[in-house]
Amino acid sequence: MSSPVPGAPAPLTRTHRLALGVMVVDALRGEPAQVEAALEDVPVPYAMPAPTGPGAQASAYDPGIGLPRLARGRRPGRFRLLFGARTAGSATVRVYDTARRYVPRRFEIPFASLADVLAEEASGARPAPRARRIAMFPGAAYHPQGCATGMRGRVVDSAGEPVRWVRVTARHPVRDVVLGSAHGDDRGEFLLVLGVPPTALVGPAGLTQDVALDLAARTAPPPGGPTGSAQDPLGDLLLETLPAVGAADEVSAGVTVPSAYPVRATVPATLRLGRLVSPDSPFTLPESE
Repeated sequence: MSSPVPGAPAPLTRTHRLALGVMVVDALRGEPAQVEAALEDVPVPYAMPAPTGPGAQASAYDPGIGLPRLARGRRPGRFRLLFGARTAGSATVRVYDTARRYVPRRFEIPFASLADVLAEEASGARPAPRARRIAMFPGAAYHPQGCATGMRGRVVDSAGEPVRWVRVTARHPVRDVVLGSAHGDDRGEFLLVLGVPPTALVGPAGLTQDVALDLAARTAPPPGGPTGSAQDPLGDLLLETLPAVGAADEVSAGVTVPSAYPVRATVPATLRLGRLVSPDSPFTLPESE
């Protein structure tokens, strides 16, 4: 082995420590989801550039436009945040898909402090988990597998305007059993796919399955939004706070309706087994009293 050259500078080494890992999965299939992730920890108001070109709002849909992207991992659906300027606290992250295959979500994700991580390393203890797993639900451009049973629907208010970011839960009409969940997008559209085969609960007499659809929406969000920009397409999307690692987590999976969604209604619907149905008219969610 050759000896260092006298007078030569010592080699530089740099250690990168993971503050937060995020794994994004398809809520139906459980496999990694092809999505984008951006950080919202920016000065407010933040100048988000407007989409340009003909039909920009429809064809150049980018909910993360101009925001710093979260670093990608080596595999799809994986992202990472390294310790840097911030050494403790949390990260505000938006996850989205420009092709509308998944409905966007926003998260406040806590992580351990750098001091705690260094103390953990010094003690020789087994590293505590730093990765979070979150689920994304089908959007308008999603293509379900095989003979899926479900519905492509739309929810509007009493004035006929789209109910943005609605949550939909399908229940068995007799038994208190959840059959499937869906997230609505900014146009009030949702794609619901039953996660439990209806035949496992009851044997339908025909090729249809009756369900009760629980519709839920939030009241008017506070003005300004996370970036304070009028160009932000996710300015009114609910920020969901994840619990600390190891605590009970009813947020990541996305099947529990947030408490910030007080506007509720239940409507009956009939699905065809092995088919995706589309109602002739949208569902109406009345205003809260």
